[in-house]
Amino acid sequence: MLKHKDLIENIKDPFILFKKWYDLACKTEINDPNAMTLSTLSNNQPSSRVVLLKSYDEIGLVFYTNSNSKKGKSIKENNNVALNFHWKTQNRQIRIEGIANIVSKEVADSYFKTRPRNSQIGAWSSSQSDDLSSRDELVKNIKDFEMKYKDKDIPRPSHWNGYLVMPNLIEFWQEMPFRFHDRVLYLKSDNSWKIKKLYP
Repeated sequence: MLKHKDLIENIKDPFILFKKWYDLACKTEINDPNAMTLSTLSNNQPSSRVVLLKSYDEIGLVFYTNSNSKKGKSIKENNNVALNFHWKTQNRQIRIEGIANIVSKEVADSYFKTRPRNSQIGAWSSSQSDDLSSRDELVKNIKDFEMKYKDKDIPRPSHWNGYLVMPNLIEFWQEMPFRFHDRVLYLKSDNSWKIKKLYP
């Protein structure tokens, strides 16, 4: 007989629970525990891709990208987004819905300086999501910017930005046998979180 026991802790602040799950995933996931699916909407067409979480606090979650990319343009058109973490080693998911806004220049500049030099060059070399005639074109761009910034600090391109996703919904999902999953939903209302259990 399957024991129907709540697995997800009853914690009032979802970011405290997020930290517990995320910290454990960082110890157990083989690759990129900070990988999350980002979904955007443009012209009534949803689009998803995987990005990397770079920081988070009780306000929201931050990732970085080229604002001229498809996702950047989609967020500019409609900044309602969704995120999803899936940690197979823990049989867990966290689903998030919220509003994405560009972080300050100071925050983006500070993070950009911590990136490997080749990644900094890449931010300048790639017109992300634009058509590419051949791989050679990209390689030429890389070499050109390597020469331009030889023996120099590389500044952050103005089109390369951080995005803060401020959640209004966070769902924690724990896999259970026979698909009797444990699900807890946090909904933000008047600057506080309301908690609900959900059917699997």
